[in-house]
Amino acid sequence: MKLDNQFRLLGLCIAVLVSVLFQGCDNSEETAPEDSTQDNVGTLIMQSQAFSEFASLINIADSEIPVGELGVLEMLNQSSNNEQITVFAPSDAVFEALAIEWSSPNFQASIADVINEFTHSGQPAKTRDFLLGHIFRATESYSSSRFQPDLSFESEKGIRWRMIASEVSNSGFGFVLENSSANANPYFIYETDVLTGNNGVVHAALVN
Repeated sequence: MKLDNQFRLLGLCIAVLVSVLFQGCDNSEETAPEDSTQDNVGTLIMQSQAFSEFASLINIADSEIPVGELGVLEMLNQSSNNEQITVFAPSDAVFEALAIEWSSPNFQASIADVINEFTHSGQPAKTRDFLLGHIFRATESYSSSRFQPDLSFESEKGIRWRMIASEVSNSGFGFVLENSSANANPYFIYETDVLTGNNGVVHAALVN
């Protein structure tokens, strides 16, 4: 159900930006930013108001952890001098914008509809698969200052992605499959450096 053309891509990005601005207004009484360097990224996500839907999916996925594998939360909280984590996680604002984009005059999509589509109605194994597609582990994490076209990433789902510059994306960047052209329906990075932890960084993005 990806966007079909540049106008719809632009509309989705605007919807995300508007949603983020409204969330900022709702939280106007807060005096401190949400990100912190005192915890690992898994803990930060679970505590974050901006990623409450993603945090709920972590709980669903970790209700059935495959034998011999790490739970998603445990993976996100691993801390090592030789490995850092970059998470491109859909924030609540991204899920909300997708629901708007998927809606039509005859069908009003909800955030639950979007999540059910990606997780096969919340099946733990499918939910885990969806989450792993947004987690990238390497010798270093990638804050926005290190973004550049043709930067290559491999997700824990085992899919390789290539970063591209995008005038449509709020952040100026997006992802395509490593061997795809830059025009091949990219996934966008909507907000950068939303959470910064001891073991990595979290950006708001959809990478499925």
